[in-house]
Amino acid sequence: MKKIKFKNEFWCIVTARKNSKSIKRKNIVKIRGKELIKFSFDELSKVKKIVKKIVISTDDPIIKKIAKKYKFEIFERKKKLSGDLVNSVDVVTDVLKESLDIYRYLPKFFFLIQPTSIFLKSEHIVDLTNKLKTGKFKSAQTIIKVPHQFHAYNQRYLKHQKTGFIFERKRMKMHNKQTKPTFYAYGNLIASKTDQFIKDQNFFLKPSFGLPIKNIFGFDVDNKFDLKIVQQLLKKEISIYEKN
Repeated sequence: MKKIKFKNEFWCIVTARKNSKSIKRKNIVKIRGKELIKFSFDELSKVKKIVKKIVISTDDPIIKKIAKKYKFEIFERKKKLSGDLVNSVDVVTDVLKESLDIYRYLPKFFFLIQPTSIFLKSEHIVDLTNKLKTGKFKSAQTIIKVPHQFHAYNQRYLKHQKTGFIFERKRMKMHNKQTKPTFYAYGNLIASKTDQFIKDQNFFLKPSFGLPIKNIFGFDVDNKFDLKIVQQLLKKEISIYEKN
């Protein structure tokens, strides 16, 4: 990139391609009568006062129409960046390059938003924004506790039909749930310092602030089974799941 001017702003970049192997047109599949992408769009609409620009990178004409109604910025996603194996880093880098050409500057920080994070909360965006404003962190992310069943010390290998624990010695010492250290997985939201992202080509810049959230908010719609689960979850007020 050419010499860049950075403004003290926060942007949200939504990566929403048209095709998906797991579910046809996943981002616009309807869940209880509402397109999947609208769940995150509704939350983003609540943070317009603190997020200067909300940019949608897509090659889907329907998503463009939806984004237009929300008055979001729309960037045409290139064909070479629309495949199944394309890295989100490359997509965001392309958005930043195009933004620089259009606006002549870039934000100090940006959020990566994925439409499949159906329970994205505007409050979490606000919380991460406030932490990054302190200047102590180069990135900030939501994190969720790894359930005991999926804990690293419980993971197995499979080789020639034989299985065993990958971290067998540690599991022998800490086989109970209460004795294992608490591990976390990525939640659903990452914000990065733009200049450092461009340099490192990495969202998870150090030091990175971690905001623990309830596991329900980290739910990601990836396949048809996930669709069935989320249909059931939405039959009740999502707040009842916050206790777990």
